[in-house]
Amino acid sequence: MNDAALYGLSRPTVDDARTAIHRIHGEAGPQVWEQLEQSAGPAQGYALERLLTVMATADPTTRLCALALQIRLSAHTYLCAPHSLAGGRT
Repeated sequence: MNDAALYGLSRPTVDDARTAIHRIHGEAGPQVWEQLEQSAGPAQGYALERLLTVMATADPTTRLCALALQIRLSAHTYLCAPHSLAGGRT
């Protein structure tokens, strides 16, 4: 078990971002998501990091969502660092 899992924190995914966009934008969610996908690149070729960069330049609500996901991603990365530095042993 890695350090992030000990805290109940999983690495955010593109699916998490899509769910958040649909939740915060309500009925407009699918349209906003489609615009973000088009800006981020090919449907299956973009990474979460690229999507977060695109989200960070969108409307204020989407920017806030991007910030929340970025904080979660950073926290996960930092919590997993000691685990990966120890060669998977904690």
